[in-house]
Amino acid sequence: MENLDEMDRQIVAALVRNGRASWRNIADVIGQQERTVARRGNKLLEAGIVQTNAVVNPYASGLNSIFLLTLTAEPRSVRKAATWLAERGETIWVATLSRANECTAELLLPVNKLSHFLYEELGSLDGIQHFTMAPLLDYFRSVSGWRPAVLTNEQYAALHPEEDSGLASLRVGTQLEPLDQTNNELARMLSRNGRASADELASVLSISKATVRRRLDSMISSGALFIRAIVDPAALGFPIEAVIMISCHGRSDRAGRRLASRPETRWASASDQHLLAQVAVRSMGELRELTEAIRADDDVAAVRSSVIAEVFKRSTFVYRDKIPPVAHLEAAG
Repeated sequence: MENLDEMDRQIVAALVRNGRASWRNIADVIGQQERTVARRGNKLLEAGIVQTNAVVNPYASGLNSIFLLTLTAEPRSVRKAATWLAERGETIWVATLSRANECTAELLLPVNKLSHFLYEELGSLDGIQHFTMAPLLDYFRSVSGWRPAVLTNEQYAALHPEEDSGLASLRVGTQLEPLDQTNNELARMLSRNGRASADELASVLSISKATVRRRLDSMISSGALFIRAIVDPAALGFPIEAVIMISCHGRSDRAGRRLASRPETRWASASDQHLLAQVAVRSMGELRELTEAIRADDDVAAVRSSVIAEVFKRSTFVYRDKIPPVAHLEAAG
């Protein structure tokens, strides 16, 4: 992983907060000249160190359930299972874990397709020993809301407001207006390049720039569309990623909110009385301190962590040989 200097790290962190932030906005927030930020930012994007895309809220796309799949397999079969999962359109994030030959994946799947996926497709893979499919019922933080300890809270707030309204739309039972054809096309184009300009989008769709901006603002503010920056946390100085599983006394709401507020937390979600989170830290010592701090929470009954061995997919981008493809705007037609 290429070492970034402080300014590059700040630019990447700004894009994590707001993948469509203008270079002028980022320059104002980090106190640098716009042309310098633009030159460095474009270089980071072209090199694929940071990429941006859009993910449609499943409750606005007809996919009505979000799950976290965790499976164990024979050691020789773990990477094969992870590769198979990463290539599937249902998955958003796929990684192997260091604990007990595990692979985990976040995926979108209608309930009526669960049986076929689990028992006919996943069940046909060689070497699978055990799996669990936990519904993610509530999000306390998504990757879009990660605030790594690179910028201050005030700087993050100046780039983009809190994601609370968007998170409210990632709860089971939420009903969102389905996207129409134009919004679906906008989302599809942004899924390849989250920073595609209003000019580019308007030209391909034969609509006005004002219409593009109005529709994007509406989708993003309602939580129907999430613009995300995809980056290896190691580029920001956090080379160790882990999945943390937490059992709570009673309801998990309070512990979930406290977990989400921590800068180490990339995303945090609830499944019944359990919390699941992905975190990124500088060292194993920081991971130990984090798990101890979580364990000290009065609402927490037990904590288990597993270090991520290898990432196969981030926010729909497939990693091959541990490297994601560089995103480009895909022309419609």
